[in-house]
Amino acid sequence: MNLFLAQCSLTASRLVLSATLKVSKQASGVFDFLFRQCPHPGTTSPTLLHYLPDAALTSFCRALALSSTFSNALASARIDTHLHVLPPAFAAAIDTAGGDPTGYGTPNWTLEGMMASMERTSTDIGIMSVSAPGVQIAGTGQAARDLARTLNEYLAMTATESAYANRLGFFGVLPDWRDINGTLAKIDFLYLTQRLCNGVMVFTTYRDILLGNPLFLPIWEKLQDYKALVFLHLDSLSVGPKFIAGGLPQPTIDFLLATTRTAVDLIMTKTLRRFPGIDIILSHAGSTLPFIASRALGSLAVPDISQMIGYSMADAKADLGRFYFDIALSTSATQLHGLLDTVDSDRILFGSDYPYTPAFAIDALLLQYAQFVVTDERGSLNRPEKLRENSLSLLKKHALMKAFE
Repeated sequence: MNLFLAQCSLTASRLVLSATLKVSKQASGVFDFLFRQCPHPGTTSPTLLHYLPDAALTSFCRALALSSTFSNALASARIDTHLHVLPPAFAAAIDTAGGDPTGYGTPNWTLEGMMASMERTSTDIGIMSVSAPGVQIAGTGQAARDLARTLNEYLAMTATESAYANRLGFFGVLPDWRDINGTLAKIDFLYLTQRLCNGVMVFTTYRDILLGNPLFLPIWEKLQDYKALVFLHLDSLSVGPKFIAGGLPQPTIDFLLATTRTAVDLIMTKTLRRFPGIDIILSHAGSTLPFIASRALGSLAVPDISQMIGYSMADAKADLGRFYFDIALSTSATQLHGLLDTVDSDRILFGSDYPYTPAFAIDALLLQYAQFVVTDERGSLNRPEKLRENSLSLLKKHALMKAFE
């Protein structure tokens, strides 16, 4: 883990060093001496920083990321729409099931630790959610329904009665969608009885059933009735072998493919078009969607495929533009350019994926994001205050009893 920490910090730090003077003209003489000589990222010209030991450079850049010079220039009271919690009942359910089936270890979580992470990243508002494996870990019966209610009550209490209530919202927890009646009842509970959620969290698949399947039509109709905001989160795929290289956790690769599959399914089944009152956030910059969208949508130019799907490429492209995207774990120039090539900048949101992304990795990713904002010609489209405006507008659109300003 220490080696990974160094690699993450060094990779992002070396990229962002040349941007620092552009961030703040009040940088000290020492900073000026260090950064003025830095080559453009990607070049190999030696500088003073080049000769620093890796450990020293890592420590220096972590300090820089937390310094007032850096943070004051790039922080904009972020809104984090990808912020996970692990309530005791959820952690217990995972333990009872023998652990997370995705192969990813369950991280330690406390409310205080989450708030410390928000402070560290200059996050003003966090929208909490329960990550994979979700309440599906308890099956599709009454036990899962009870777990969903317990988690919703925990989230509501945290968002209204904790010491941090003014800074927290949540996406409601739903049962496995194969439990149609249970899911419909929980949606009614969230929107008619509790009336505190900022939307609902939905997983990419339910036992390999994609979300555009006609089986789920009653659920989409119910969400349309409430004009719900849906946070679409990744989940595992039933693939063989289950783990790449004999043990690589599914969130590393397969989760991303699950998001792409269900996003394309929602377009091609016309689910998005059928329910215009529902807004959907795709996590992790849409995963691989920005890179294969032209291939997927371009397939509709083939007459046989277009006739089978019954949809035009122009309509499919318009539907693609309806998604919102968070940038959790997706801050490289390649990812951000791909996102800007795919969707309007008004639909890009900030996300950290805490605590599944540890603090040191969040530091490195924010440095990488800052380097893009400051040095790239398209960086202003993704500036922090822009992402905040996007999130705030979306949350206000779907607000119930609790609205953020």
